[in-house]
Amino acid sequence: MIRRLLASLGILIARPGRSPWPPPPHRPEPPDPSPAQFAEVQALCSQWLVMWCWYRRAYAAIAKFGPAPTIIYARDPRHLVFQCRAAELAAPIP
Repeated sequence: MIRRLLASLGILIARPGRSPWPPPPHRPEPPDPSPAQFAEVQALCSQWLVMWCWYRRAYAAIAKFGPAPTIIYARDPRHLVFQCRAAELAAPIP
């Protein structure tokens, strides 16, 4: 491990403009949903309170059912609907 650290420092000293590690992959930020898109997601998840988190750039869904609070985050509305349906099916029936 120390050898790797010293080797990477040597690369930085020899070539100051080059990083020894690859840069992190850039995730494209999803745009804010339009009111029509947001209404469609809320209609598909009627048992959930759906919100758009501008800080996370993702949807947040809070369950309106069950004793334990369930919160689901997803950037893609299709994934959110899928995860909400899976959570509804996994909830115990009283």
